[in-house]
Amino acid sequence: MEQKKHSRQIRRWWGHQRIRHQIFLSLLLVSVLGISVLGSFSYQISRRTVEENYRKSHQASLKNTGKVLDMNLSSIIEMIRAFLNDPDLQQVLCSQTEDGKQAFTLAEQKIIREVAERLTTQESFVNHVAFMDLYGHYYLLSNVNRGTYDFYQYYAEHDFLEDTWSKETREAGGREVFFREAVLGGVKEDGFSIAKFLNNPATGRPMGYVVVNISRGILAKSFVTGNEGYETNEYIVMDCRDGCSLVYGGPDLENAEEVARAFQQKEQQGRYLFSSVCNATTGWELVNVIERNELSAESKLIRNTVFLCAGLMAGLGFFLARLISRSITRPLNQLEQVIGRVGEGERHITEIFDDSEVGRIGSKFKEMVNTNLELSEYLLTARLNEREAELLLLQSQINPHFLYNTLDSLYCVAIIHGDDQIAEMILALSNNFKLSLNRGEKFSTVADAVVRIEEYMKLQNMRFNDRFSLEIEVEESILQRKMLTFLLQPFVENAIYHGLEPKIGNGSIRVRGWQQGTEMRFTIEDDGVGMDDLTVLENGYGIRNIRERIHLHYGEQYGFSAESSRGRGTRITVVLPLEESTYRTGGGKSVPVGSD
Repeated sequence: MEQKKHSRQIRRWWGHQRIRHQIFLSLLLVSVLGISVLGSFSYQISRRTVEENYRKSHQASLKNTGKVLDMNLSSIIEMIRAFLNDPDLQQVLCSQTEDGKQAFTLAEQKIIREVAERLTTQESFVNHVAFMDLYGHYYLLSNVNRGTYDFYQYYAEHDFLEDTWSKETREAGGREVFFREAVLGGVKEDGFSIAKFLNNPATGRPMGYVVVNISRGILAKSFVTGNEGYETNEYIVMDCRDGCSLVYGGPDLENAEEVARAFQQKEQQGRYLFSSVCNATTGWELVNVIERNELSAESKLIRNTVFLCAGLMAGLGFFLARLISRSITRPLNQLEQVIGRVGEGERHITEIFDDSEVGRIGSKFKEMVNTNLELSEYLLTARLNEREAELLLLQSQINPHFLYNTLDSLYCVAIIHGDDQIAEMILALSNNFKLSLNRGEKFSTVADAVVRIEEYMKLQNMRFNDRFSLEIEVEESILQRKMLTFLLQPFVENAIYHGLEPKIGNGSIRVRGWQQGTEMRFTIEDDGVGMDDLTVLENGYGIRNIRERIHLHYGEQYGFSAESSRGRGTRITVVLPLEESTYRTGGGKSVPVGSD
């Protein structure tokens, strides 16, 4: 019943349309349906053709890869077989008895080493060569300077005759057995192994085992590949003799395990297209894999071209109407984009509007926004300048405080001693104030800050009769780096007045500075009385002044932190940027200091 109702509504709507619209819509519907069916068939046929051609092409390429791999492995296999005919090796392996030992004698190891070195010196992909006899003796030669110790440690507690690989190798009856992983215990490496059970060719009696660990780089070197322009075209090696396991995943294949599972499950119509060839020497499958989406790009181009033609035919009737509507909506869209950019924080509008009514509105909006932004920047600059002046005033309030204390000390020393020490104090005081004033500049070098601390401590030791010792360790690489003046000395002053002066007996201050990445770090550490409540430190206007100056000039990410405990002293850590170009923050963004 509901379906009949909808059908009557469609017929009623169709009957109200003009004839030219009915003809146009009918032709459009027939054209679109016909082109859609044609495009779908064309796409399916072309996709299958492209996949089949790709598969045949890479089958031939993989066969050539198999020949190259056989050639690369044949020299190693031939040398392994040549071990059988070495009389010295035969004598060593056949002369062994059950003596409860695990290692060969030094003389026997020398003979085995000379035999193994014939392989390791000629084959760069060979990582390890191991020989074992039938009585628990073994020897390993490493070509990569790793794994030897772990190998002997492992077999000191394990019997290699009980390992799965040794049983499979013995069952092979002298044939070379390829293992997809390195089988030697304790030797952890990204490679595979060739194992062979050694029978004396003269007597036919078994002698032992030889195991060769080979780098997977030999697999990568064997693939015959070219630049085919595909991004997902990769090669893998699978061992499918007992289930399917990944041997080699290609250097650039990020999803090798996923590809391996797809090949194992034989997904013929899945995400990937596989081409494979079985290598006779190893028994492994050499596989080329590519994502079907990329391979079918050409087929999709045919399909999309067909659909594009249908779209062009459908859009032709609307072309003129779109031109008219576009001429009206273009300035509106332009104005909308400008408003969006302003909302995202654009600080200056350079958009050019036309002379239409909407264009004139856009020009007025542009003028208003640019004017408001200029006023905002002016106010921001004014606030920063005002803040700068306040901080400079706070800084100027610190120096007289120190001056009064020092002059009082000079007076006391002059009365008590009446000697030339007053001159020395005056000289130190003069040097200190010269560094403080810094010729009116905001920045000074780290070296100047160090001298300021030394001069300051000289004055304080005159006041307190050499109660305090100072140790400074600053890396030479940062001595000429620029930093704000009067940053470190207030912390030293704070350490004396609040840490060392209340302490009974002598005290020490240690100042360190070093470069860490793109930052300079300084620590001022004393062994004074310490404090339980660090808010006392934060409440001092001098310390607050330093924090605000650092935040103003360098940004919120820089500053200082304090650590203290009662009776153990206080440690201040200051973090500043290494670059000489300094920045201050304002309005949520970094602004160069010289911008105002």
